[in-house]
Formats: sequence, C-alpha cells, structure tokens
Amino acid sequence: MTASWSAIKTYILEAKWMRVLSPLVILILYLISLSSFLSWLLPEYSANVNADFVNRAWNFLLLTAAGLYLVFFLLFKIGKGHQITFDFSPGKFKAGDLVLILLPLTPVVQYILNNQDILSPLGSFYVLAAFALFSLVFIVVAPAVLGVFGSRNTLVTLGLALTYVITNMASLSSASHWFERGDLIIQLVLFAGVFLVGSLLYNLVGRKFMYFVVVVFFVANSANQVFSEKKTETPPEIPAETSPISPNVAGKLETLIGARKPLSTPSIYFLIYDAYVTNETMLGYGIDNSAQERYLETLGFELYPHTYSVGGATLATVSRVLNASASYIDSKRKGASGDGVVHYLLKSFGYATYGEFYSDYFFHGTESSYDSAYPLLKATHKLLMKAIFMGEFRFDVEFDNPPREKFVEHKQRLFNIVPSTPRFIYMHDELPGHSQNSGNCRPDETDLFEERLVQANEVMKQDINLITQKDPGAIVIVAGDHGPYLTKNCNEILDHYDISEISRLDVQDRYGTFLAIKWPTGKFTAYDDITVLQDIFPAIFAFLFEDDTILEAKVQSATVGSKNVSGASVMNGIIQGGINDGEPLFLGPN
Repeated sequence: MTASWSAIKTYILEAKWMRVLSPLVILILYLISLSSFLSWLLPEYSANVNADFVNRAWNFLLLTAAGLYLVFFLLFKIGKGHQITFDFSPGKFKAGDLVLILLPLTPVVQYILNNQDILSPLGSFYVLAAFALFSLVFIVVAPAVLGVFGSRNTLVTLGLALTYVITNMASLSSASHWFERGDLIIQLVLFAGVFLVGSLLYNLVGRKFMYFVVVVFFVANSANQVFSEKKTETPPEIPAETSPISPNVAGKLETLIGARKPLSTPSIYFLIYDAYVTNETMLGYGIDNSAQERYLETLGFELYPHTYSVGGATLATVSRVLNASASYIDSKRKGASGDGVVHYLLKSFGYATYGEFYSDYFFHGTESSYDSAYPLLKATHKLLMKAIFMGEFRFDVEFDNPPREKFVEHKQRLFNIVPSTPRFIYMHDELPGHSQNSGNCRPDETDLFEERLVQANEVMKQDINLITQKDPGAIVIVAGDHGPYLTKNCNEILDHYDISEISRLDVQDRYGTFLAIKWPTGKFTAYDDITVLQDIFPAIFAFLFEDDTILEAKVQSATVGSKNVSGASVMNGIIQGGINDGEPLFLGPN
C-alpha cells in the first residue's frame, strides 16, 4: 500500500502540475481583463450575457485553481525529496496561427451578412477588423508574450476557445433565449469542447491540418450564409369571392389619384406609440386602459378597435402603412425613412414632411428622405459590435437612442409651432414598448409593460394637447404598430409552439394594434373604411379628395409572417388556424 501511494505521488509530481495551474491562472487573468473591457465598453448595459459569463467563469476558475494549488502544495509537502522542475520555453510567434482567427470570425461574418440592410461596406469592414484584432490578441499575441509562463500551444488553444465563445455567444443566446444571463454550464461545456478539440488537432494531429479544418469551417459557413435562400414574407392569397377589395400593388394609390390635387390639405400627424394595443387586448393581460380611450373620445377622436396590422413588427407595419401597400416596396426601411408612396404624394400636394423618432433605427442602411428628421443617423457598425460583445442581440441595443429628454424636447418644440403650410409629421415614440423579446418572459413582464403604459398615456396626452392647441384643424392619427409580445414566450415569433396552442390573444398580442383618428369634419364617415392599419392613408386621401373610389387602394388584409403565430394568420379580420380558427380576431363592438 505504501509503495502504491508513493508511486501515485511520484506520478502526480512528475506531471508538473504547474503546467496545468499556470495556463489556468492566465485564463483567469484573460477573463478578468475581458470583464474590465466590457464594463468600459458597455457602461449603460452592464448586465449582459458575455459580461455575466466572464464574471462567473473567472470566479469559478479561481476556486478551481485554488483547489488545485492546495492539492499540489499538500503533495509537495508529503513528497519531500521530489524535485519539480520548470522547463517552459519562451513563446514564439508562428505565422500560421494567424489562420486560427478565422474560427472566432466565422459567427462575426454571419452577423455581418445578416445585417447588410443596415451596414455599409466600410461598416462591415470595421466590424470584421475589430473582431480580427480582438481574436489576434488572445490567439497570437498573448501566447507569444506569455509563453514563458505556460505552454504556448496550450495558450493558443485557450485563446481560440475563449474568443470563439465570446463571438458566438449572440447566436447561442438567441437559440437558448437568454437575456442578460446565460447558462454557465452550457457556456463552459462549449468552451471546454473547443479547447479540447483544438488541443487535439493542434498538438497531436498537426497544426497544418488544424489550419485546414478552420479554413474549411470558415468558408463553408460563410458560403452557406451567402447562398442560403432568404425567405420573404408573402401574404396568403385571399379567394376573390371572399374579398371585394382588389389586392394592392405598388403604385395603386398613385394611379387612383393621378395628377389631381386634393380639395383640402389639413396638416396630418401620424403618431405611433410602440406596441400600443386596443383595450380588448389590454384586458387579456389584466390591464384596463379604457380611461385613456374615453379621454380620446372626449377630444373628438374616432376609435377603430378592430384594426390590426398585416405585419407583426415596427418596420413590417409602418413601411407598409406609408406605402399603402401589403409589401415593403423596394426595402423594409424605404417607407419609414421618408421615401414612401404617401410621402411622395403629400409632397406633390405641397406638404412639408417631418420624421420625429426616438432613435436612428429607422434610417439604418439608408438616408432620411424627410424634409426634416430627428435624430441624425449614427454609425451602425458600432451598434453591431456592441451587440456582439454583449453576446445578445437585445431589442434595446439594435439601434442608438438619443437621451429621451432630448427627443421629447425636440418633438414638442415642433408640435408647438403654428404651421403656415400643411405638414405631415410621422412621430414614433418608444413607449410603451414591447417585451425584451428574448424568447423567455421575465416574471414581471406584464407589470413592467403596465408601468410603461402609464408613461405612454401621459406622453400621448401631452402630444395631443400641443397639436390640437396649435393646429386644431389637423388630422391626428394615434396608433400602435404591433402588439407588446406578452403571451407565451414573450417573443414576436411563436414557431416553437404547435398551432393548436395558439389563441386569439396570442394573435392579437403580435398583430393587434391601436387606432384612433381625429378628423377635421364629420364627412369622414363616408371614407373611413379601415380594416388593417395599412388602410389608413387610402382612407385619408379619400377624405381629402372626397372620393371613395380611392378606397380601392385598400390593401389585402392578410397577415404576413405566419411563423410569428405558428402558422396561424388573419384574413379580413378572421383568424385562420389555432384555437379560435374561423372566429373574429376581435370580439368587442366595432
């Protein structure tokens, strides 16, 4: 027994535990450095998946290192006479290792390709260069510098595993529905897997073969991303006998209006409050918003409680509204950014156009076509870099927001001006806003929405009061763009649920909207035939021209993006599929 124990001690000591302990300590220092870097880079988003990972990982590994050191120390004391030698040689730069940075760049390239609608070629280069430099530091530079303290080969594969986990975290978060905090076990397993496979290939099979594998992986994934077919949203066909409305095509509204000029040109205020829905839907969440609706009615607003959108997200709704179309027409930001059919027609009528936004999200990948817009577009590549370093594509960092008080001050200053000529103002406020949209509901998700709703109601009152005081003869449109995503997984997408689980509230929660219009005169009743939000401007123009034939430009009232509700849809206000198949989307009085 004594001889056996002596042999075990000898084996452990001669294995040179410092070869394990030293890289572990260096990895801890890597993680602590990353933690500091992320805190500096993302001060306004201190809670994020990557920051949580590096903080918890270095604490866990520090305990592991302390335990290993304790074992090593005890064995060293017990095994007196055994000498432990350190034969670490200084690290050397190996040019071939530059190829290894392609592994952590693989998910980065996928992100870049998925965001070409908001990135310029130069912006794409900046993102790629930033993460190439980030990967270079940990895979090439640090091992060459710190090789004297640990095996350079081990440090190379540690850096490879760490950088890949950091850059791939956003994809992992999306697949796992993480928000601010991930699963440390999954994250460490991924890290360990990349490290072990990398070590096997790099040390045993051969570096050149590993370079080949990395290049093939990078090229194959990038090519697959480039050549994969992009699915486009196509509205379901509505049988002609069930739809008296001609399907809208690009230019339908323009064709109906032609070169004519409207009989009246009141200013038009299109006020969107993000994720604002009608009270029937609010009651489904346990919230009663009827007081706000009564307030609008006392001001002379006409409410349209059965209105929904053909799209289930901001751009999917608004760009189609401002094109009076069931399709985007050219690009998904064309309408929202001021280059829509509605803008073109209003400008031809002598209107000045304004865009007032809580962020520059609406101008990513394009430019403002409004006569005046706020805020100005900022560098979108910085936003993508920020999201990748956060390890999650959160809803609140997909765009850059000016301070809210600046946005409020700017729009109120505009509303406070008495217009000398007709103007069209599209204002989009972030309140009340949707859920965090990670795919998992927070315990207080609905309560948080209700708190924001209270703020939104107050902001709405302030906006309307200013407009009606300064421009009492205007058309004022108050609307929501989509639902707040508070049911099921609190995500706009419900494709992981069977269609048999989809309820009326689930559909309202994605496609339901709010609509109230203050018309200048009572003549509107002959023209306000509105089924979906995208019918607003055919109705508005029919009113301006006093010509109900313009209503032929109404869009096909079928929702797009059926995966949003597991294959269910809405046609002409009737739910197709799910628990309430064949029933109206809204049950209350119209």
